[in-house]
Amino acid sequence: MKKQTPSVRDYSIFNDINRWFDELDLRNRDDKSAFIEKSNTRTTYERHIREFFNYQVGKDIEYLTEEDVIIKKNDLMDYRTYLAKNKNNTNATINNKIAALKSLIKSLESEHDCESSVFNFRPLPTEKNPAGSFEGIPEAEEFAEAAFIHERQNRLMKKLFILFSVRTGARKSEVLRVKWEDITYSSKHDCYLVNFKKTKQKKARPVGISSSFYEELLTLKNEYGEHELIFHKLTVDSINDMWHRVCRVLNIPQERNLRPHSLRNTATNFSYNVSGDIKKVAAFSGHKNINVLNDHYLNKERDYSQDPGVIIDQDIDIDFLDTVTLDQFRQFFLDCDVSTLKKLKKFLELK
Repeated sequence: MKKQTPSVRDYSIFNDINRWFDELDLRNRDDKSAFIEKSNTRTTYERHIREFFNYQVGKDIEYLTEEDVIIKKNDLMDYRTYLAKNKNNTNATINNKIAALKSLIKSLESEHDCESSVFNFRPLPTEKNPAGSFEGIPEAEEFAEAAFIHERQNRLMKKLFILFSVRTGARKSEVLRVKWEDITYSSKHDCYLVNFKKTKQKKARPVGISSSFYEELLTLKNEYGEHELIFHKLTVDSINDMWHRVCRVLNIPQERNLRPHSLRNTATNFSYNVSGDIKKVAAFSGHKNINVLNDHYLNKERDYSQDPGVIIDQDIDIDFLDTVTLDQFRQFFLDCDVSTLKKLKKFLELK
C-alpha cells in the first residue's frame, strides 16, 4: 500500500506509542548509573510495528490516527498470510511479529478504541528447528564471496558482515550495532578486541579478531565513507533477503536450514573444535546456559572410536611413521585443524 501523509498532523497516537517504547527501555535501566539505554526489545518491537502499519494503512507510526489502530481479527489473519507467502517468514517469526503488535494494542486500549481481544487466536505451530551450520569456515567464506560477486548493492559490506559474524559468533542484531569505537587493540593479546556492549544477556562480551581482518574491515571506510556504525547500510531485512538470494545462487538445499544464525553456529563449533572446552566456548559465544549451547549449537556427531572403552584397550602401531615422507608430513599439517597445528608449534617451542 502506498504511504499516506496526512495534511494535519495528529501525534497523539504516536506519543502514546513512544510512552510504551520508553516503558520497554526502563527494563534495561542501570540502577547504579540510572542510565537508560535503548533496549533490544524496543528495537525489535518498533521494527515489527512499523512493518505492520506500513502494510495495513500505508503510514509511518508517527502519523497514525485513532481509526488506524482499530484492528480486526481478519486484518491479522490476512497479515499472517502476507508474511508467510510474500515475505517468506517462518511461523516463529510471524508469531513474534504478532506478539509485538498485541503488546502495543494492549497498552493502547485503555486510552483508545482499539481492543487486544482480537488477538485471541492460536499462534501458528512451530517446531524446534535450529539453524544448521556451514561445513566449516571455508564454506562460510565461499558464501561470503558469492554475496560479493552476485549482490548488486553494498556487496563489500555484505561480504564482510558474513566474515565478521563467522569470526565473532555474534548474533546479527549484535553485529549491526557494532561501532568503530567498539574495536580496540590489545597489546596483551596481540589482536583487536570487539566489545559487544548490548547482548542478549545484557552483558558486554569482548571477542578477538586478527589484525589482518581488522585491516580488511577498514576498507569499508574507503568504500562507504566515515560512519559511527561499521555495517550502517545493512538491516535485518536486507541481510535476510541477501541470504535467500545467495542460497539460491549456490543451490543450497532448504533441508540444510542455513540461516544468518548459522554463522554463529559455525563459529561456536569452530571454537569447540579448537579448544575442546565447553566453558571457553560459552565465554566466547556469551551463552549463560551451557545446556542451551550443547543442545542447540554444538555438532552432535560423535566419534565413538574415541570413547575410553575403545581407546584403553587399543594398541596403536606407529611403525608406519618410518615410511612417511617429509612431503607427506608437510601435507598432513597443511590439511589439519588449527588445534593440531598449535600442539605442534608448542611441541617445537619446548624443544
